Amino acid sequence: MFKLNGETYFANASGVIANQLKGVDVSAYQDDINWQKVKAAGIDFAIVRAGYRGKTNGALVKDSKFDTHISGAILAGLKAGAYMFTEARDYTEGAEEAKFLASLVKDYDVKLPLVIDTEYQSNARSNGISVAARTEAIRGFCETIESLGYTPMIYASTSWLNNNLDMSKLGKYKVWVAQYYDRVTYNGSYEVWQYTSKGRVDGINGNVDMNYWYNK
Repeated sequence: MFKLNGETYFANASGVIANQLKGVDVSAYQDDINWQKVKAAGIDFAIVRAGYRGKTNGALVKDSKFDTHISGAILAGLKAGAYMFTEARDYTEGAEEAKFLASLVKDYDVKLPLVIDTEYQSNARSNGISVAARTEAIRGFCETIESLGYTPMIYASTSWLNNNLDMSKLGKYKVWVAQYYDRVTYNGSYEVWQYTSKGRVDGINGNVDMNYWYNK
């Protein structure tokens, strides 16, 4: 990554400058969003939380702002995707989450992948499972998303990708990596980088997650 005339650029291992899009990801934590202002601020895409699995009871829950956020983003001309915050503990639960997510996006023109967000939560039902079990849960999500005609993607931090998943068994799937640093140190392949949780964008009150989408 380097800056030139105030703009940020990326280069791959061969030094070739990569194309990039600027994006945000949002959920019910962002309340009223003026998507026209977001678009005017130079944001190209939005990935919206569609739902989550309860961290203790395992219930599948729709994000209360999903319909408002995704319809507003699409109407404003942003490319849109959606994600599911997982607490799946096995292949079957991962597949269940995929079906739930697909049912929520079916009426929208979603052009970006459908994402499974896998990360640590305190006192969560999936904290104690093995790397193998978590990998199977993610595989269940991704294979089911593919079978439903969508493109799957895995969201996780660099540490989580390295230590809590067996990425050798998930290498065919797109990756969205979170690392709040001046560069990504994950050595695997990825397409999206969430580089901060404290971004500011006109049209969104308070902090928002910021992302670059580029050809690595």
